[in-house]
Amino acid sequence: MAGLIACLLIYSSSFSKPEYTFLAQNPIWLALLHYKDGKSEIDDTDFFLAKDGYINPKSELEATITAFITSTEKGDNHPICKYPARYHFLKKFLRINPKVNPNCKKLKEFIKQIEPHSISLIFSDAYINSPASMYGHTFLRIDPPVKSKLLGYAVNYAANADETEGFLYYIKGIFGLYKGYFSVFPYYKKIFEYNNLESRDLWEYTLKLPKDKVILITLHIWELQNKYVYYYFFNKNCSYQILHLIDLGNPELKAIDYFNFWTIPTDTIRFLKSKNLIENVHYRPSASSKIKAFIQSNPDITEKDIETAYKIAKFKIEPELYIKKNLPVEHKAKIMELAKLIFMYYSVKEKMPYKEYRKKFLKLLKARSKLHYVIRYSLPKKVPPDKGHRSKMFALNTGSDNGDKFISFKYRTAYHGLDDDDNGYIFGSEILFPYIEIRNFPDKNKTVLEELSLIKIRSYSIRDIIFKPVSWLVTTSFKRDWDLKEKHLFWNFSTGMGLSYGKYGRYLYSGIIKTKLQLDTQYINKSRLNIGTEFVFLGELNKNKIIFSFYPFYSVAKKEFFGFSSGLTYNFSIDTNTAFQTKFSLSRIYYKNRYSLTFSINRFF
Repeated sequence: MAGLIACLLIYSSSFSKPEYTFLAQNPIWLALLHYKDGKSEIDDTDFFLAKDGYINPKSELEATITAFITSTEKGDNHPICKYPARYHFLKKFLRINPKVNPNCKKLKEFIKQIEPHSISLIFSDAYINSPASMYGHTFLRIDPPVKSKLLGYAVNYAANADETEGFLYYIKGIFGLYKGYFSVFPYYKKIFEYNNLESRDLWEYTLKLPKDKVILITLHIWELQNKYVYYYFFNKNCSYQILHLIDLGNPELKAIDYFNFWTIPTDTIRFLKSKNLIENVHYRPSASSKIKAFIQSNPDITEKDIETAYKIAKFKIEPELYIKKNLPVEHKAKIMELAKLIFMYYSVKEKMPYKEYRKKFLKLLKARSKLHYVIRYSLPKKVPPDKGHRSKMFALNTGSDNGDKFISFKYRTAYHGLDDDDNGYIFGSEILFPYIEIRNFPDKNKTVLEELSLIKIRSYSIRDIIFKPVSWLVTTSFKRDWDLKEKHLFWNFSTGMGLSYGKYGRYLYSGIIKTKLQLDTQYINKSRLNIGTEFVFLGELNKNKIIFSFYPFYSVAKKEFFGFSSGLTYNFSIDTNTAFQTKFSLSRIYYKNRYSLTFSINRFF
């Protein structure tokens, strides 16, 4: 006992020494506490051993060492077992002699199961139907020494939320009203969820981290389990919290300091690449991407062939009967191979019971094995998400608004527009968060707010025999629009649903039943509700992109009328982050035609 008291006195007195004050400011110690701007970003008070540990790293250091030395717990509840990363770090600087040497059974099992050897950052493609993942999602994968990455473990941070709450889900996510938690589970489960269930491609970026840092991060993940951090959609989201873990492996990096108002997953990847922290990248296509790749690799497959493969996969045509048809063996082999891919896709999508899946899949394999012809196909070259244009954009515009010359600038915070280059993004998608356009009319010596867009989402997902998604849109903004004689500032809210067809990456055409509410901010009695069907054509070839839209509508207003709005946009990508664009629009409101012509240079950064 006397020795323990003497030891405590030594440590207690040493806390005031400059070298131990310096230890409390060590970048690794601060990273273990998730400090930024003088305080911890972990909101769960149970994470800290000192009452003021969230704002006083020295106090938390002192409480941690004291707990390590004095605890009499013999098992998993000992502080050394609960905070192994802190212990791993501190024992390099201090001689810590705990009163009890605990047996951390659960921790040992955790480390043995995971076998930390290396770490990869995983990017999952945007999932536009989920607000939390509409511009992608990142998580870590801890890899074992073996070659197969399927045996790795995913480390994910996500909100403990209920998406069925509708609009309330958006509000809570924006203002940080959900608790977010770190979780660890086998990587193959994440592949099942993203690659198969949600048809999202995965990009695996191997990080340059020494083995000791991999172990430190793994131990810290253990510390974070069941500890919450409030989740914010736009800044303190999945990608932001993952950066805290990466900072632990690179304490001088301070990646979180570069992301404050917006944290977009692809931007974090670009940042890590700029710091030379990414070793290589591996593309893991989704089930739907494999089907599309197979069809593209075999141009002789017709629409009728695809329909046949679909019917075989759904067992509307028996596989054994099909292979007996008087057709070339090569052709039948291709159709059966495609049917197998389609079956695997739908078995997951429709959550087919295992017994039924096994029975049907064996039937397909048996029939396919009787066709002695090997089919090989290659995945199309796809641009990695970090190689696409950057998220922010600044544009300089000039043109004519119904005869009035103007110049303007537009600033956009995120993310991707329908008229932007699609390399690295999803064809036919648009996700735009706050952007503003200020317009000046030199001849009138007048400057106005032309538009303040809060959110604009459009998803033109192509339908075919196999895939049957619904296209939809939702936008809300403040924008100037025509009244009887002049333009007023309206608050706009649009929503709609419809269908799109075409060829992915080349062209699409769409029809969406659309409702648009316009509230006049100056004269409320001049507000109106437009109801109609919007038609859109989008075509893309190399660096050229063209969009034509036509929206005839019936307007319910103080003075009801039939009108339309139409637009033609041409975009030429000069390079990845620079584009020239011209837009022509023609609208008819209150039986008067108005036009606008705009030329712009867009720069992404």
